[in-house]
Amino acid sequence: MERELVQRAMQGDEEAFELLVERIGDSLHSVARRILRDTTLAQDATQQALLDAWRNLPQLRDPDRFEAWAHRLLVNACYAEQRRERRQS
Repeated sequence: MERELVQRAMQGDEEAFELLVERIGDSLHSVARRILRDTTLAQDATQQALLDAWRNLPQLRDPDRFEAWAHRLLVNACYAEQRRERRQS
């Protein structure tokens, strides 16, 4: 089921992507909160990771690895948030 959703989303199906986000969104946000220890920054990082996922989804090589790939995008977004926050401090 998830593979089919990923494949549909890879072809630009926004509804399929929304269903994927519903499935993993809470998990992504939870990881971001643990990394950043700030709810607002975690929300920003999660949103950025999901935006990156949507933009880069056509380049995903293995639809079965979607969730792991999305988590890697999230970790990268968290690191970017930390860097941005340090520069502003």
